[in-house]
Order: sequence, then structure tokens, then C-alpha cells
Amino acid sequence: MEPARFFPHILVLALVVTACSQEKNENKANPTPAPVLVSVANVIQKSVPLTIQTMGNAETCHAVTIKSRVDGEIVKTHIQDGQELAQGAPLFDLDDRPFQYRLRQLKANLERDLAVLENARAKEQRQVVLNKQKIASEETLTALVASRQAAEANVAADRAAIAEGELQLGFSRITAPISGMAGSILVQSGNLVKANDTALVLLQQMDPICLTFTVAETHLTAIRTNHSQTPLTVTVFPNRETSAPIAATLYALDNSVDRQTGTIRLKAKAPNKDRRLWPGLFVTLSIQLSERPHALVIPTRALQTGSKGSFVYRVKSDDSVENSPVTIASEEQNETVITSGLNPGDRVVTVGQWRLKPGAKVELSAKDDPNPDKK
Repeated sequence: MEPARFFPHILVLALVVTACSQEKNENKANPTPAPVLVSVANVIQKSVPLTIQTMGNAETCHAVTIKSRVDGEIVKTHIQDGQELAQGAPLFDLDDRPFQYRLRQLKANLERDLAVLENARAKEQRQVVLNKQKIASEETLTALVASRQAAEANVAADRAAIAEGELQLGFSRITAPISGMAGSILVQSGNLVKANDTALVLLQQMDPICLTFTVAETHLTAIRTNHSQTPLTVTVFPNRETSAPIAATLYALDNSVDRQTGTIRLKAKAPNKDRRLWPGLFVTLSIQLSERPHALVIPTRALQTGSKGSFVYRVKSDDSVENSPVTIASEEQNETVITSGLNPGDRVVTVGQWRLKPGAKVELSAKDDPNPDKK
């Protein structure tokens, strides 16, 4: 073969070898990404309770600021800070000697006036006899009747004064008007207190305990309608607790809507024997209104948040994923009800979303793979 004719063949062969080499280099530089190992769950359709999620606070249903009803010196304190107390339990003792002395004086006055009354009655009876014998005048009898009535009034006043003195003496021992827990003792023994002036301790009822919270005014009609049929159940989740929720009962609605926030204040009451709820504690609450039939439910951990709102990664039939925006109706701890964006039976990624992007291929974990033997 002539050199002139052989040279083009060599050039073509060199170009082919160069193209193959470049293709291999490109394949090495841009390898096909490996499938991402993820966990998935199916979108299911079921009947779920229609609930309202909100935040609130626990507070005592009944609190009493303990004050003395009489003046005196505290001579004994029966309680300690934070002590649980039953109704009628002694709290403080005041010096009762002034009340004892006063009561003795009042009883002595009663004895004196009883003697005066007895004498007045005797004089009246003698005068009645004399009047029947036409010996004395009617004016004298009238005066003696008035004296007897005045003596009876004095005796009645003495007995009322004694009753008040006994009451004052009773006030020298201060007892718990309700069952509850004492706060910090504000005035110690040895201090003088004035009637209805100095706060001694704050007593708060702990069981049952109340919960106050607000909901949007748009829920007012539904709450009133359901509450009029039967008291609504409120589920309480104390913050940072993993134990079972607490069941409470809705028992009061405020009589007006807050115009600034567009919310209405509600109050519920819950048993609190184990003291899981504490006045001032921040809690999460859920109010169940009715059932929502045929609702679409996904695991809450499948939800992602993007610039356009909530979305999930939906696994398509070719094991690639796509972004599916969803509209949330309600969100519980583990399940979320959606109204659009998915269909029953769709598969959504629940674990491994941080490694995904639209179009990425996924590999199901063993527990999620319906055909583990296909490999």
C-alpha cells in the first residue's frame, strides 16, 4: 500500500482510540450515583379524630392567700415551706391571752346582767300582785316592765358579745381553708401581724388542677356545638415528658373573644394525684371534636420543610424520588393528616431524606422492601 493511501487509515484509527479514551475518562469522572438507602412508609386512608392542637399552662383551680383575721403575735408555726395540707390543718397560732381575758370580762358582765334581770323580774311580779289588789298604780308597773325588758336586752347583748369573743379567740388559731400545698412562709414566729393586712403564706390547690389555653376563634362554633352535647375531652402532654398523656375535661369557655389575637380562652380540669402537673407548667393540649373519615395519613417524620412550604419525598415506580408538596390538616405526635399532594398507597421516605434530591434513586431498607429476594 502506498504511504499516501495508508496515512488516512492511521489517522482514523487514532481518532477512534482517542474518542474511546475520552469516553472512559468521562465515565470515570461522572460515575452513576449509587442508590440511597432509605426507609419508606405507605400513605394510608383511615378515620382519624378531628383534633385541635394548642399550647397552654397549668394553674391552680383554687388559691388562698392566708392572712390573720385578728391582730396579734405569731407564737407558733405549724407548717413548712411546700408542705401538703388537708383542709382544717393548723397553720399558725397567735398569742390568745388578750382574747382569753376579754372573754372572761364578757362572761362576768353576763353574770352581772343576769342578776339585774332576775331582780327586775321579781319586782315586776310583786307589782303585778299589788296592782291586782288595787294597792299600786299602773304607772309603777309600766316602769318595772320597762326595767325588766331593758335587763333582758342587756343579757342578750352580753351573750352576743361572748359569742363574738369566742369567735375572736378561735381566730387566734389560723387553719387551712382548703386542701393544697403551702408556698414559702412569708412571716415567721415572733412577728406581729395586723388583721387582714399581712400575707402569711399562699395555699394552692393541687388536685384537681386547671389548665388554661386559647384556640382560634374559627373553632368556637365547633367547640360550643360539641361541648353542649357532652363535655369535651382534652388530652394534656406535659412538656419534656415521654410518659402517657393526661386526660382532662373542658369545663369553661370565656365569654368574649380577644379582639387583638382573634382567640378565645378555654379552661379544663384534670386529676393530679401524682403531681405531674404543676402551677405555671407549660403544656401541649389536644381537643378532640369529632371523627374525620377517609383521611390521608402519613408518618410525621416524613414531612420536610422547604421555601414553598411542607413537602415529602415520594418514591415513584422506578425507585426514583420526587418532591411532593402537601397540605397539612392536623399534626399529631407520630401521624400527620394531609388534604392534598398524595394518594392512598403512595410511598414516602421517612428516613434518609437529607441525602436526597429530586430524581435520585433509592434503595429500600430490608424492613421496607416488599421483595427482599429480588436481588
